[in-house]
Amino acid sequence: MKTPTIRQRIAYDLGRELPKELHEWVIQDLVGHGAMERYLVRFLVPVIPFFALVLLFPGPMPLKIGMIVMMIIPLVVFTVALSYVWRRFRLVQHGLSPDLVDHNKFSEHDREMYKLHYGHR
Repeated sequence: MKTPTIRQRIAYDLGRELPKELHEWVIQDLVGHGAMERYLVRFLVPVIPFFALVLLFPGPMPLKIGMIVMMIIPLVVFTVALSYVWRRFRLVQHGLSPDLVDHNKFSEHDREMYKLHYGHR
């Protein structure tokens, strides 16, 4: 599997589209093993310096830590909640099927049972 160059990887992490020859890598990145962990790192690591700036505010340390926690918790919750939408968007952006995100959720047996029970959709 071909991997992107450093320049392509930075552009990809900033939201740009990669060339067609890297689509296999994109699929692996967005729906492969560890996709959720990579997604969280991409969204949460860049904001750490901004949270560290809170430590420069005057006041007691427990207050500063409390402020950071009050900002991090909603950020993590919304980041996790929107991961499904974001990964589907990135697949569509690259001209790939957004259904790939759901591919690993259900076994073939589960799919067949669903089709038998509810009909083909």
